Amino acid sequence: MGHSSKKKKRGGGGKRAKGRTPLKDHPHHQGADDNELLAEEITALCAIFQEDCKIVPGPPAQIFIKLRPYSKDMGFEDLDVSAVLLVRCFPGYPYKSPKLQITPEKGLTNDDAEKLLSLLHDQLGK
Repeated sequence: MGHSSKKKKRGGGGKRAKGRTPLKDHPHHQGADDNELLAEEITALCAIFQEDCKIVPGPPAQIFIKLRPYSKDMGFEDLDVSAVLLVRCFPGYPYKSPKLQITPEKGLTNDDAEKLLSLLHDQLGK
């Protein structure tokens, strides 16, 4: 009698869970945690790209990824086009974007490499 069947929404009342820091308030000097996160990401990249991923450790960490079109689902694989993506992660990563560079290899012009780099920068901005 008089009770609503609707449940009240739990808003949390503005309280934060203990130990959590919002990203915008994240201290810039948490190097150990940042290094651990970078190491996990490098492990994932190596698992995904396998022999197409090379790591040069050290500040800054450098990750070289060979890029090739993949169209096996379409019935062909184009082996005549490739480029190398260089990702450099400077201190402050992942809160600062990495520096990217694309070097054309086979069948790719410098202009095409610049267009690819521009597309990557657009994606980072979103």
